[in-house]
Amino acid sequence: MTTLLDTWTVSASDRPDYWSAGIAEHFFPMRVDSVGARSFEARLTGGRVGAVAVRSIIGVPHRVRRTTRMIGEGDSESILLYLVRRGSCRIEQDGRSCVLGPGELATHDSSRPSVFESVDALDVAIFNFPKWLLGVRGDVLARRSALKMSPGRGSIVRLGTPFLAGLARTVERSPVSEPEAEGLSDMLVGMLWTLSGGSDRDASPGLRSTALLERMRLYALEHLHDPGLGPEQIARAHFVSTRYVHKLFAASGCGVAAWIREQRLERALADLRRSSDASIGTIASRWGYRDASSFSRAFRQAYGSSPRALRRRAGDG
Repeated sequence: MTTLLDTWTVSASDRPDYWSAGIAEHFFPMRVDSVGARSFEARLTGGRVGAVAVRSIIGVPHRVRRTTRMIGEGDSESILLYLVRRGSCRIEQDGRSCVLGPGELATHDSSRPSVFESVDALDVAIFNFPKWLLGVRGDVLARRSALKMSPGRGSIVRLGTPFLAGLARTVERSPVSEPEAEGLSDMLVGMLWTLSGGSDRDASPGLRSTALLERMRLYALEHLHDPGLGPEQIARAHFVSTRYVHKLFAASGCGVAAWIREQRLERALADLRRSSDASIGTIASRWGYRDASSFSRAFRQAYGSSPRALRRRAGDG
């Protein structure tokens, strides 16, 4: 079992602060208060299924509040799916609220104020879906938060609940391999959508892929200075396989390595034209090249001229 937090590792007086800080790290900033118990006790375990974080909380009654100020301090921009395995809890958001008992499900949007309260000793599995993975479905699911997944869809919930419970136990015991994680992640997204009664035609996997590609590109632009930037690093940052990164970029018409090289060279070209103060080596380092010679070779291949010659012409003009 992978234990992420355990209040038994600290003194009783430090437990509320320890738990609040740890939960902020693994989820997002929130305030945690004990409810009735003389000493706060809780344990957080879990792992990942690709981009979906799977967590389990076992603890005494407690209340979690997330305010507008806390959202401003940090937001994972995610939809959380709760599955109660033992005990009960109440979820409140946007004027809606529901009480969940064993085997019941509901969602919570990290981006708006909310209250989560366990009424008695609780064992709950939490599946944390980043909104970029959900695409336009994330907006629909956010509007259905704090609603118990419809009793009218009881047969679907009865089928889905054992799978989710079993997956949470499996992830707690050992990591899921990369090939399995990719398929399971897609399965979890579809299951969440089905359990919530989703049927919007525009919520397609293609739109999810487009959103993920844009997020990957933004990440790459923010890390162009890193010589190690490449498909492997992008894949790790987004909890997908390297093969999937190659697939998304190739579908857009430009491979990942070529796209990164193009972005670096365009910015280096702009620097050369704009500034005569920075050395060629400084500009090369600024845009992720390990040395000036490798930068010069790539630049000459792209523009038919060395960086120095181009700078000289720009200065003459």
